[in-house]
Amino acid sequence: MDKARDHCARNNSALLRHQNTSVGACSSLSPVQALSHEGSRRTLVYVLSVISVIKARGSIRSYKDKIIPKQALLEILEAARIAQSADNRQPWEFIVVTDPVVRKKLVQAAGSQSFVGEAAAVLICLANPKESAPVGPFEGFLIDLAIAIENMALTAWDLGIGSCWIGAYNEEMVKALVGVSKNLRVMSLLTLGYPDERPGPKYRKERNEIIHYQKYGLKEP
Repeated sequence: MDKARDHCARNNSALLRHQNTSVGACSSLSPVQALSHEGSRRTLVYVLSVISVIKARGSIRSYKDKIIPKQALLEILEAARIAQSADNRQPWEFIVVTDPVVRKKLVQAAGSQSFVGEAAAVLICLANPKESAPVGPFEGFLIDLAIAIENMALTAWDLGIGSCWIGAYNEEMVKALVGVSKNLRVMSLLTLGYPDERPGPKYRKERNEIIHYQKYGLKEP
């Protein structure tokens, strides 16, 4: 039991699939419990809540030399496809780069961040500004793509796959490397791979520093 609990505590993935262990072994994870069948073997599936995934997920910059299955990549991309967007315009497209030669070239476009080339896949996240709707005084595609990318990062973590949201890159270099047309903008690179490190501690402001009630400055509901 203790070994199983330790295993669960060490596992940064939010989805512990098909583990032959007891319910109590991962009780500290507060899982949603469901039974599944693999042939004649009865197994227990643990799924963490959305807030648990958000809390556990962190940027990963060191990856194992392991290919991400196509189905897992498609599941991550599906999280972007079904994301919400202003006026449901969905002004996004994504390029999946798994070719190691192209990944290495992206390292230079991303300011020589070497882990970009070591990731199993790099998702180039594109926006079409002409297809987006305004959000208040802002261009909607900026927000729409942020939502879609965060969906992918959380879904990846849920599958045991780490990611890092790359904001430092040369847009024109990226476009030239993968043939992106002039009307599209490169909004981010998202590296994906099985983690070879644990996320570091995360500093976050306290709730009373960021939350106001009814009007700005009122800290009590």
